[in-house]
Amino acid sequence: MTLDGAEIQDFSRRQILKGAAVGAAAFMAGSALETGVAGAQQKAKLAGSLNILCWEGYTDPHFTKRFTEQTGVSINSTFIGSNDELVAKLRGNPGLYDLVTPSCDTTGLLIQANQVQPINLKHVPNSKTTFPFFLTAPNVYVGGQHYGIPMAWGFIPIVYNTHAFKTPPNSWSELWNPKHKGKISMWQDISMLWTTSLLLGYKDTYTMTDTQLEAVKAKLITQKPLLRKYWNTAAELTQLFESGAVTIGESFGGLTVNQLRQSGYPAAEIIPKEGATSWFDNWMITKTSNKVSTCEAWLDFIQSPETQVDIAKYTGYGITNTNAVHHVPSLYRDSYHLADPTFIAKLNFWKRVPRRQSYLDILNAVLAA
Repeated sequence: MTLDGAEIQDFSRRQILKGAAVGAAAFMAGSALETGVAGAQQKAKLAGSLNILCWEGYTDPHFTKRFTEQTGVSINSTFIGSNDELVAKLRGNPGLYDLVTPSCDTTGLLIQANQVQPINLKHVPNSKTTFPFFLTAPNVYVGGQHYGIPMAWGFIPIVYNTHAFKTPPNSWSELWNPKHKGKISMWQDISMLWTTSLLLGYKDTYTMTDTQLEAVKAKLITQKPLLRKYWNTAAELTQLFESGAVTIGESFGGLTVNQLRQSGYPAAEIIPKEGATSWFDNWMITKTSNKVSTCEAWLDFIQSPETQVDIAKYTGYGITNTNAVHHVPSLYRDSYHLADPTFIAKLNFWKRVPRRQSYLDILNAVLAA
């Protein structure tokens, strides 16, 4: 199904919790909303371009084209496949990027390392209606200063081919099922450890002991003979499904199933009975950027109602501003519980891992096994 016209994709299995699907579907084409960059930030005051280090989909042409038309600012994007890649690239080229989009487990690392600068919300008018949780979360609101403007949020679900499964999978253990040998793919990312910890019943996902980490490693090593491959980017995972190489895998939600459904692929995603971790990604201005006003213009644009609708439409992720809640389809609104102001704060969002290197050592040991 395409995103044309007023079509709405099927949400029948896309309830957020306990064996229901995650994410968005199609939206009305041609929104009546109008948006513009903050009035005080006129074209003459803006830089000619922004260099952005971000996740796929976060500078979708549907957003960037309109921003460039309004401001004359071009967007140069470099995509990442993990937060650790973002940290490495920012550290390796500290003066190259103006904006980055780390997830909520990584923002604190950048703040502590003095790699990002505070954001003046007065210069981002649309932030006034951002869901309060995202602006006040302790990993972006530090020392009375705001360091992050949210881009999107979601879950780590299972994505699968609905034609290959007469009964929808309902457990992470399905990714260890021998009958799917050669048709499984996992994300080559630290979150793979978090997902496995849920399957093993651990509650302290982000503070696992050495014993627990060893158990996670052992579990993931037993899975390796069943895998087609580990994936690194959302586009890679989409291609694996479309080519028939895999029929089930771990996803970071939203974008892959959206892309697959647009091409007519029979895809669905589901939150297993063991639960799932959640994420929210943030726009942050790098410490070295000398284009702060232009960055603020982009941040305000991202939080505008029209762009929020487009984020939902083209990425499938959760929106972050209340100004768009009544402009998205009710099925999408209900899927993300946008009418419940307390829902988001209750989720198991990624947290900073105090022993991150130990986790990464385990991940690397699994990959090398």
